[in-house]
Amino acid sequence: MEINLYSPVDGEVKKIEDCKDSMFADRILGDGLVIIPKTNNFKGFFDNAIVTMVFETYHAYGFDINGLQFLIHCGMETVSLKGEGFTSKLKIGDKVSKNSDIFSVDLNLLESKNFSNETPIVFVINELEEYKINNLKLGKIKQGDLICTISYNFKEKQKEDLKSIDPIKFFNVSNKYEESAKLINKFVGGKINYNEVYNCMTRLRFSVKNKELVNIDNIKNLPIVKQTVWNGPELQIVIGQDVYKLKDEVIKLNNKELNLKSSIALKNENISLFRRFLVMFSAIMLKIIPIMVGTGLIQAMIAILTQTGVMPNIVFKISGPNQVLITDTGIGWIILYITGRSSAFFMGITIAVSAANYFKLEGLMGVALGIILCSPLLFGDGGRLGLGHDFLILDLGTINTGNPMLDQITKIRVNTMNTKIFVIIAAIYTAKKLDTWLKRVIPVALELMFRPFIVIIVVSPLAFFGYGIVWNFIETLFGSLIFYLGKIPLGIGVGIFTAIWQIAVIFGIHGMLGMITMLDHISNGGQSIYGVGPSISIWAQVGALIGVIIITQNAKLKKEAIGMLPAGFLGITEPILYGINLPKKRPLLSGAIAAFFAGAIANIMGVTQRSQSGLGVFAAIGYFSDPVFNGVGKLDPVTNGLIYLVMCLFSISLAICLSMLTYKERASEKTLLARTFKNLATFSLLELNLNKNELITLKKELKLNLNLLDKNTLKLIKSVEKNIQKWIKLKEKLNSIISKEEFQKEKIIEKGKKMVSLNQLDKASILIKKYNKINNSEKINFLKLEIDKQYQIIDFVNLNNVLETINMNIVKNIHNSKFIDKKVEKEIEPIIFNNLNIVQIHYGLLQNKISNINLNELIEEKISAKKVLKTI
Repeated sequence: MEINLYSPVDGEVKKIEDCKDSMFADRILGDGLVIIPKTNNFKGFFDNAIVTMVFETYHAYGFDINGLQFLIHCGMETVSLKGEGFTSKLKIGDKVSKNSDIFSVDLNLLESKNFSNETPIVFVINELEEYKINNLKLGKIKQGDLICTISYNFKEKQKEDLKSIDPIKFFNVSNKYEESAKLINKFVGGKINYNEVYNCMTRLRFSVKNKELVNIDNIKNLPIVKQTVWNGPELQIVIGQDVYKLKDEVIKLNNKELNLKSSIALKNENISLFRRFLVMFSAIMLKIIPIMVGTGLIQAMIAILTQTGVMPNIVFKISGPNQVLITDTGIGWIILYITGRSSAFFMGITIAVSAANYFKLEGLMGVALGIILCSPLLFGDGGRLGLGHDFLILDLGTINTGNPMLDQITKIRVNTMNTKIFVIIAAIYTAKKLDTWLKRVIPVALELMFRPFIVIIVVSPLAFFGYGIVWNFIETLFGSLIFYLGKIPLGIGVGIFTAIWQIAVIFGIHGMLGMITMLDHISNGGQSIYGVGPSISIWAQVGALIGVIIITQNAKLKKEAIGMLPAGFLGITEPILYGINLPKKRPLLSGAIAAFFAGAIANIMGVTQRSQSGLGVFAAIGYFSDPVFNGVGKLDPVTNGLIYLVMCLFSISLAICLSMLTYKERASEKTLLARTFKNLATFSLLELNLNKNELITLKKELKLNLNLLDKNTLKLIKSVEKNIQKWIKLKEKLNSIISKEEFQKEKIIEKGKKMVSLNQLDKASILIKKYNKINNSEKINFLKLEIDKQYQIIDFVNLNNVLETINMNIVKNIHNSKFIDKKVEKEIEPIIFNNLNIVQIHYGLLQNKISNINLNELIEEKISAKKVLKTI
């Protein structure tokens, strides 16, 4: 095949290798030529073509000429002009010819701004078997003159694609992607060496941490790889239109290794046991958030249908008016009911599976144990609260304390574990430990039969009769305490009850609070002062989340938080709690404080919860009714409901304000250093038996180090962080575009696979056309350049130099101090490094350095040892 290329302007033609930009000179973007334009108006450089790309700043355009892909790029670095000096009327899909106007450029503007006006015209060569640029005319040339002729042959696959794309091949995903993903992951330096992996139309992109760990030659030699390009810290691997398949395999591979690596990292880090527990707990619970959100929305729909009388109020056991047994209603309503409620009734199974995944319990043992611990066979008619029956196995007598919760402490019961989060986690952890031990002691020939048998026969009874009973005892004590606290007058008791509700939700012990509410509801004629707790506390946590959304400059965090709001409005706070408020701590505390005041005021004003009408936005309905068991309310229904709404508004408003006032994106460098120095001084006091004057001197020495972080340094850190946040914001914008495109393409791929499996190849071919029309490359390329530009603005070099100097001075000062134990001196260095570089560590641009000591633990050991010696 052969193509004629014509000069689009008057000017001078040069060889592509003479281009000042190495990206073009090295033929990374393709082969071709360079024109130095002398006139402003560019016309078609071909006989006929189709426009495939129009860059947003109008300085670059893509064309399809007889199947060959061309790019014309006017000027070097002209993207930074953001379209200034360029005009064009081209649109993607336009058919253009030699006499068509492509674009115009103000060459005087480029000259005044010291931009090169070199204009490369290149074509993609990766798809070609062979090609040759014939009779290239170098030197001066006029617009419309023939520059050269390009003869070329496509690779066999490309020839076939030009004739007819085979749907079977197009929609087939081969194992080659899985194998290639493993090798690319290895050659990039492993998951630990990049922050993220994503793709555009043809390229797999890695945000690399350390370029030296990347084996670029091995990557280039992989059959699936067409080219590699470095763009700052980003490695771009050119794959082709099926790049998304490779990216999916890389992500799958990373997900398989994620939990194991997290566990190893935790073991290597000297962090407190409590923090390890929180990390473990969050990792297990975060995975079930999508289930909570999805089924929560269905529960909300059920609540609407029930409140409006469209759907019957389905129950297992009738305990009030207008209720219908599940066996006495239509199958359609039953299916809707179990769709929305089953995951809540048996959430323990999901927790068991997530815990098994975290602890790496092999096979489906987590599923089996989850089903046993949350067995529907223990349900019957649902028992109390619809969460299953309990069974009295030992009665130690009857006591009458006046506290209905505490009175139950003598009743030893066994029950289903649906809401016993920590019992389930403990059981799965025990199963993992037992399973690991059994692998070492059981002969291989007997392992398949006896290992699962022993794990199940040991762990199941242990969970029911051991962990379960202990946890019931803990729950009873907790409920008893809250019952007494709730009796504190002036609204304080109900305020505490309301404040603590969402914290109880986090640890799965809110069931006891629910029992207090239920008993109060029954004894007061169908109303409860404690009933305001769940709903007001929900709005408080939602308000705390909104405060984070308003104040945070982290675009990724803001996007995640906004996505959690709908669930919060429907009364589902688990995503908010586990995802943001608990990990960030201050929003959780802000919500608890706001809930306390709103709950206390509501109680003082006499608000009571009456009929059950759901959570979130639906809870208000129940406050506008009379007490359901003919009790007498302090307030009439309308007043009761209106004050309740005011308290919800007060709760959410106060939480927003508190969250905004207290929220911090991260701990400051000075705060972290001050904390480290305080611990270092305490340890030195205990280890070296410093006297009072020596301790005062040491504290003064350490405090002087904080002055090294002067105003200019703090200003530089703030400037760098601001630019990092802008960079992240651009990346999130790009990810949104890419995700939307990927979602659209994935839908087409799934449909295409189905069509191919049904042998409907004509329909599959139509889908291919739809697939190829989805093209956001213009926006993606523009954002990529903007992201790279923003990254270059971040003054890492200056910041690192300044912090390195401060780090060296602090280390030197610690070394020169005669009041610091030399055994810990070296181990303090990585901690100080982490404290100073918290900005880059916080945003995932730098890794924590690991220290072999934990000052807090060492201090606790010293204090404990001294107490023992004192006792002796």
